[in-house]
Amino acid sequence: DAPLQFDAGTPHAMAVVRGLDGKGAAGLPCSTCHGESNPPASYGPHMPPGAPHWSLPPAAHKMAWIGLPADRLCQMIKDKASNGDRDFAALIKHVSEDKLVLWGWKPGGNRAPVPVPHEVFVSQFKLWAEAGGPCPAVGS
Repeated sequence: DAPLQFDAGTPHAMAVVRGLDGKGAAGLPCSTCHGESNPPASYGPHMPPGAPHWSLPPAAHKMAWIGLPADRLCQMIKDKASNGDRDFAALIKHVSEDKLVLWGWKPGGNRAPVPVPHEVFVSQFKLWAEAGGPCPAVGS
């Protein structure tokens, strides 16, 4: 229930927690430090990043995909109970247009972007969805 930070995925400093709605604990919402966009580079290299609707998923939809094997991750992505009640069309829209998702490709500062170009990711995601979302064999 604590967010991870930095490319190494270390637990968030200052005992920051998710909160029930994914927007931080009462009295310490994510927006205390994280704005709607990254601060200007002139603020320095260690400023908190920002993007529209910066938050974690609510407690019922934890970021539980970290470290999952490919077969379980695939099932979780397709499971509406785990993915925010999204069908394939909504998932495609989410990965194509959501500003917080898009932030991953232009995170600013000294943060590493998603290593796959966004256009390639979306193209491959659409192909996967059009094929019915096949999952790899168990343990793959």
